[in-house]
Amino acid sequence: MALLEAQHLHLAYDRREVVHDLSLSLPEGRITIIVGANGSGKSTLLRGMSRLLTPRSGGVLLDGRALHSLRGKELARRLGLLPQTPIAPDGVTVRELVTRGRYPHQGLFPQWSAEDESAVAEALAATRTDALQDRLLEELSGGQRQRVWIAMALAQQTEVLLLDEPTTYLDVTHQLEVLDVVRDLNRERGITVGIVLHDLNLAARYADHLVAVHRGEIHSQGAPAEVITEQMAHEVFALDAHIAPDPVTGTPMVLPLGRDRTDAPHRHEEDPVSTTPETAAATTAVEEDRTLVPALEHSSMLAFELTIAARRSLGPNLVRFTFASPDLEHFGTGSHPLDLRVKLIIPGPQPSADHFAEVRPGALLDPTTHAEWYRTWLQIDPADRGWMRTYTVREQRAAGHPGNVSEHPEIDIDVVLHLDPVEVPGQGVAARWARDAQVGDTISLLGPNRHLVGPEYGGIEFRPGTARTVLLVGDETALPAVGSILEALPASLSGHALLEVPEAADAQQLLTRSGVQVTWLPREGRPHGELLDAAVRELMSENAQAFRDAEADAPAAAQREELEDVDVDATILWETTTGHGTFYAWLAGEAGVIKALRRHLVSELGLDRKQVSFMGYWRQGRPEN
Repeated sequence: MALLEAQHLHLAYDRREVVHDLSLSLPEGRITIIVGANGSGKSTLLRGMSRLLTPRSGGVLLDGRALHSLRGKELARRLGLLPQTPIAPDGVTVRELVTRGRYPHQGLFPQWSAEDESAVAEALAATRTDALQDRLLEELSGGQRQRVWIAMALAQQTEVLLLDEPTTYLDVTHQLEVLDVVRDLNRERGITVGIVLHDLNLAARYADHLVAVHRGEIHSQGAPAEVITEQMAHEVFALDAHIAPDPVTGTPMVLPLGRDRTDAPHRHEEDPVSTTPETAAATTAVEEDRTLVPALEHSSMLAFELTIAARRSLGPNLVRFTFASPDLEHFGTGSHPLDLRVKLIIPGPQPSADHFAEVRPGALLDPTTHAEWYRTWLQIDPADRGWMRTYTVREQRAAGHPGNVSEHPEIDIDVVLHLDPVEVPGQGVAARWARDAQVGDTISLLGPNRHLVGPEYGGIEFRPGTARTVLLVGDETALPAVGSILEALPASLSGHALLEVPEAADAQQLLTRSGVQVTWLPREGRPHGELLDAAVRELMSENAQAFRDAEADAPAAAQREELEDVDVDATILWETTTGHGTFYAWLAGEAGVIKALRRHLVSELGLDRKQVSFMGYWRQGRPEN
């Protein structure tokens, strides 16, 4: 057992202090759960207690020793941390990931020992993941993946285990499954556990010691029955609630009463609640002192300032940029990027300010006005604000990856050089930027905050569900997404990838473990989409019976469905789905081409729309808005 203590801890993001003079001890061998509203500082507290965030003042002790005095491997042997959305390397199996938990126990020249083998086997057995050990991590459900991450932390054989929102993005069944595993480990091994949770009822059920944090300070702590009161729910969560015994466990259960119970509603920080005469004065003070919150804890999208670390030609019409930044440690979805979309902000010629200052990783934002950022940005002169263009992350690498060209985390983005013969203001700005950009230049990128989003992030559209046969169709603008998807596909999937590119020299070597066959279709001056349309029609004709068999269970109404018309000159063609069945198609590229293929697959061949995702990335002759 070990004792982890925070003493007079002050934690800050830049100039704003989030945690104020906070002292807390995690009882040895017990489960401590920290709860609080969004922006209360609970996750910041966990980061400070794990040495991820350096205190402004105060300190953290582990069995009486200052945390900052411990060397990296020494600390990792004693304290394990599972962040909210950990990122796994591509193509890693369950066992391979769990063995990485033994890294702190390896010497300068690592040698696998019987002790290492025993630790991994015990961790797999304790988390009930031993039967999954040969499977790829990306093939598992959310609950299974989370148990694997816990197994990796257990393989470290630490005395303290900290978990930040381990149930985020999980359904109720998997939430209970993960917390049951943690509780079993605590009871059987005596591990001191600290968990940050949002759900009060789960916290009450699993905590031995409960800590409620409000505005960077401890509001109350103790046994769940002592902490979870109607007063605490109102003061910490701005929630009117009735507290009753849980009929299963007897622990406190929070029953919200709704938000329309009184005649004098008000706005309390993030949530509307009813006010009473006794709290009116305090409410007024809160409204007058509106709290800014860290962007890392509030905004699912962040603005990353990137530096070009490398550029490489992929052919006559494609160039790959490698972007690096220490801020990229906050980027991603906790999973393989697949066809993850991001926005590059092509710089304008007359920039006057950083128009994304409040959503930088270290920034503070006003949650009451944050939702208006895009509308505000659009009102600025493009020469000042620049132009927003959509791209796909071709590859994402953590700091220290052997493929990196810098010391920082990196991402690769491939850009098509669609250069217009005559420059038109507002058109072709991205291609011209890509033509001229050099190593050392900087650019801003809008992308997901890995602390707040997961694999279900809306910027990822490739979701084949249970499909075992896939069809990937795209032009050169979709090539980066298809390449990323192919690298992530398991060996159990087969199918075809049809890729139309301007010239034969634009074809690339795409790696995949799957049985998907890649066909390159170089236009060599032919009209855009002509070869792609013909290839899809030929392939579907040759395999029509197989695809129809895959759709045999589809409702009759879905067969040869009449589609509503989409004016691709006036709007975006974007119709995506999660696959249902054994066949799934993903089509992306020029909107007119994709519209024609949509009509052929759905209206003419009778494929179920639930099996196909259509994305008209761009329209020939029209700039992206």
